[in-house]
Amino acid sequence: MTVPPRDLPDPARIVTLSQSGAKGRFGVSYVRSIISQAGVGFTETSPDEDVLAIDATVDFAVASARLQIKCTAGFSIQGKSATWQSELHWREQWSQSALPVYFVLVILDADDRPQWIRHHDAGTDHRAAAFWVRVNRTETGDKIRIPKSQRLTASVLAQWHQEVEACFTPAA
Repeated sequence: MTVPPRDLPDPARIVTLSQSGAKGRFGVSYVRSIISQAGVGFTETSPDEDVLAIDATVDFAVASARLQIKCTAGFSIQGKSATWQSELHWREQWSQSALPVYFVLVILDADDRPQWIRHHDAGTDHRAAAFWVRVNRTETGDKIRIPKSQRLTASVLAQWHQEVEACFTPAA
């Protein structure tokens, strides 16, 4: 039996997130998917409880790495680096962390929400890329420089794991 098609609601009528809110959710979800691909746990900080300027943790067996995640269409995925304005209270919180804190910038290829993900017969493509930099030891100014040579992929998690383990290893 064939069910007749229903008129679907106008996509604009179902939107409940602002453009900024949608980008924030997309950024966290995109990072979560990469961490999941690596087979590592991921815990998101409850909204409005990121008092440590931490949006999520990557949960290794020994301890967790901390992440601050931002998402934007304001940069090109191509290029050498991107620079993000940081806030003083972020830097103060990050500097107190004995565990690694990484700033992850998710760059969207397009600002138009329907363009962020492309669905086709062979699968689904995210039109985005994420880049990272450790911020609790290196950043001191009000701008964070994120090298695009540091692309967030599942293989990066091995490096992050080593940096977390190093927090518990006596200096030689």
